[in-house]
Formats: sequence, C-alpha cells, structure tokens
Amino acid sequence: MDTVVAAPVCTVCGRRPVTAYRLSLRGEVTCAEHPVRAECMFCARTHDDPAPPGWRPFTAGMMRCPRCLVDAVETQREARLHLPSVRRQMTEIGLELPERVRVRIVSPQEAEAVAGPLATGVLLGLTEQLIGGEEGTRVTGISIVAGMPPTYFGRAVAHEIGHAWLALRGRAPVDDVVEEGVCELFAYAWLRRRGTPMALQLRSRLGANPDPVYGGGFRMVHQAVQRHGIATVLDRLLTTGGLR
Repeated sequence: MDTVVAAPVCTVCGRRPVTAYRLSLRGEVTCAEHPVRAECMFCARTHDDPAPPGWRPFTAGMMRCPRCLVDAVETQREARLHLPSVRRQMTEIGLELPERVRVRIVSPQEAEAVAGPLATGVLLGLTEQLIGGEEGTRVTGISIVAGMPPTYFGRAVAHEIGHAWLALRGRAPVDDVVEEGVCELFAYAWLRRRGTPMALQLRSRLGANPDPVYGGGFRMVHQAVQRHGIATVLDRLLTTGGLR
C-alpha cells in the first residue's frame, strides 16, 4: 500500500498554504499572507501575534517558539546530558582540550555582565581566560546561555571549545577576525557531524553570515583550509597567529 504524506499546514491558521509561505529551519510552514509580528530567534518560525500563546522571551526583543522550547537546554543538569557527545565529537574532529574545562549554564544577563553587550547579534556563549603570569593563559571556564535548543547549544559549545583550545595551546596573538573565524570553522565541523535538518540550515547560514568578524572570518579561514588543509592552517595559527 502506498504511503500518503500529509501536506504541511500553516502554523498560524492551520490550513494548507495556497500561495507563498515562509519556511522555518525545522521545515514548518507559515502562510506568507500572515504579517510577521513575532519570529523565533532559533528556527525563524513566524507568527502574526506579537505575544503568541506558548511562546516565551529569550532576551529583550527575542522570542522562542513552542517547538524550540520543548527540548531547550535550560539547566546545568540538562547541559550534562548533551555535553559528553559534543566533547566526543570535537575530539573526533581533532579538538581535544589538553585539560578539562568546565562548561556552565548562565542567564543571558549573566553572560552580558561579563562580556558586555555585543555591537551586533546575540551573545550565546563566552570563554573566560586569565592571561599572563607564570602559568601563561588559563581558561577558567566556558559559559553557555540557557534556553537554546540542543543544536544551538552544541554549536555554541563547539565554538567556545575552539577559543579554549587556542588559549590552552599557547597560540601566538591572533587577530579577532581570524580567531572567531577559526572557532566558527569548528562549529561548522560540529554541525556537519550533527547532521540534522536544523544543523544543515545553520551551516548554510554560518557560511552566508554578513557579519565581518564572524562571517567574514569564517569564510577567510575556510578558504585557507580548502587551499592548505586544516593541519597546516592550525599549525600556522599556533606559531604565527595568522593564516600565512
């Protein structure tokens, strides 16, 4: 017997779109005729109500839809369920930290209090370092903002592990664009291993990011890796602080 696949219905009106529609990163559809008064910052699902039922704030002006709330990593206990696989996959990529670095869950407000507000984008994680002294650079911890779906959580952890790896390997001073680009490359590699539809969409977005530091840095590092290979690029980065 043939399997009948139901056509997707609009997340707002519950009807099948008859003309154009918007598609979330999870593959959910919303009729294009509905005005956008709320948008999930994670999957880009939209709604015509500025405060839709079941949605919750993430940061000021940023909302999360019900699907992204279901399995969001909100607590340290929930983080411990996901961290072993992220660490293992980063080790398989070749990014094993020479010492254990604690990953803790913090509120968006706590993260911003340490790092300060970003000029653009939303702060999702940060790596705290002590630089100088007899011990050189020490990584005191990685902080990840609470409330992200697992794919976003893993992407943020992979990026911050990149910062910790560079610091603990005693790398030469690195330009911010290059360092963020390298860490985005590590996140890109993790997303590839994750392999979910949302991970694939995030990889595509990462490559097209217009931000000159994160997007521009990633494209520059990615091109260098395509020309010379990851081992050569990382060796140059550790010894010279640059890509050449």
